Amino acid sequence: MHDLSLYLLEVLENSVRAGAKQVEIGLTIDGATDTLQMTVDDDGHGLTASPDRTLDPFFTTKPGKKTGLGLSLLKADAQAAGGDLRIGPSPTLGGVRVETCMQLDHVDRPPLGDMATSIIVTAATNPGIDFAVTLAGDHFSPPLLRGSPKEAAERLALKRPIDPAIEQTDEAKTDQGVLNMNDEVDKTEPGCSGCCGEEASEEELLARLDEVIESYQGKPGALIPVLQVAQGIFGYLPEVALKRIAEGLRRPYSEVAGVVGFYSFFSTVPRGRNLIRVCLGTACYVRGGMAVLESLKKELGIDVGETTDDREFSLEVARCFGACGLAPVITVNDIVHHRVKPARINDILVQYCSGPPALETAAAGSGERSN
Repeated sequence: MHDLSLYLLEVLENSVRAGAKQVEIGLTIDGATDTLQMTVDDDGHGLTASPDRTLDPFFTTKPGKKTGLGLSLLKADAQAAGGDLRIGPSPTLGGVRVETCMQLDHVDRPPLGDMATSIIVTAATNPGIDFAVTLAGDHFSPPLLRGSPKEAAERLALKRPIDPAIEQTDEAKTDQGVLNMNDEVDKTEPGCSGCCGEEASEEELLARLDEVIESYQGKPGALIPVLQVAQGIFGYLPEVALKRIAEGLRRPYSEVAGVVGFYSFFSTVPRGRNLIRVCLGTACYVRGGMAVLESLKKELGIDVGETTDDREFSLEVARCFGACGLAPVITVNDIVHHRVKPARINDILVQYCSGPPALETAAAGSGERSN
């Protein structure tokens, strides 16, 4: 399952390929009506096939390219969350509108992901397109009407929307919502007790996990939300946590371990302080993304899905960051590096080895940065 920010990237990429000069993005989050709605309107050249055919996962405009896959997956996720996806003429810009809606609090709703980054990166890499963003619903009060991508990103960063099945507790204000499966639940470092800078013991972490399990007892669809929170508490999902969850939710251990193994956003190994993601989407792949990945693996001495011994770096791959025009692209935490050269990977890594990223411009040839 994608998060919605990745689906948004795919929809925006369709608008770019359709030659759009204007794109309007709408996000409505309304607790009173239990509604989440996302729309994208453009003034591009319109659909090349009927809406039904476009949403067919096997629809293709080029041999070997299944262009409808992303939209069909989004439609399936929306329907699973009590909503739907519609595609047709844009009533405002005359091109195409893609509109998806679903129940805000549905346990099967895809997590929102990093919507701010999706919007900012797409706008920054397509300067010839006029992007406007509307944020509405009781979650965004007052609403933002046709604001700039920067204004929207600032609003999204200030008020991060709550994702399904993550509830607040009175004793521990840690369950404030998870934007995607990789996000930590609380503001402290994994394993940190939050006081005096001391690292929490395993017993303390398990005690926190027990409280979470207790709050989800008897609730349908509790397993994935509890795993989310557990990953936020520990920083990953150790075997002791999986066994405690299986016992607490009265689920077979094989089922719990199977869910963790199926979803790539769960990790059973500790993640490093810096998470590196290498884009292997089509544009990045043909422009040297694999060479960048191999250079990182050699420099770090780890493979994809692993973490360095000093817990400094973890390495993952991703499908697309929406910066195809500046490929190859990698991200380190929330920093995007464009036009990365394999021979200069070390110039990027040294910026993160001892503390937060430096503010100076990256070294020439080591990739341009977008904060």
